Amino acid sequence: MSSTVISSDSISNTDQSNGIKVTQFSRRIADQIILYQIIRYPDRCLFIWIGTPSCDMSNLAMTMPMTLSSTKELLGTTLFGTDFYEQSLSLSKKLARRLGGQKQVYISLNLANDADNDMLLGEVEQALFEHVRENEQVY
Repeated sequence: MSSTVISSDSISNTDQSNGIKVTQFSRRIADQIILYQIIRYPDRCLFIWIGTPSCDMSNLAMTMPMTLSSTKELLGTTLFGTDFYEQSLSLSKKLARRLGGQKQVYISLNLANDADNDMLLGEVEQALFEHVRENEQVY
């Protein structure tokens, strides 16, 4: 399975009054176009929607730091929808850890549940983490 950037142009909109930034990009993974939309609320949280053009927002998971703990423990839950195999929750926890466990991370992962889903999910995660690594200064 290979990943190809369809649109490397990111679309960033900044609202000067509150600093919210929106980034969108897409990748072709296993003959599917996967869309990514990331909304960054400064010093607070990230909201990430990942899916295909035919998907809507069918689930939402959230991970946040435990404020009363001296360790960097994270709490996570599925807020709504069916999160098959807890993929959205797992990805939100991985990204929260990657970002140092300081922000709330909301993820809605909307992919078809089929036989190749594990391989597809790995490529989807890889593309997201690659984007974060390349743009670490804004996260």
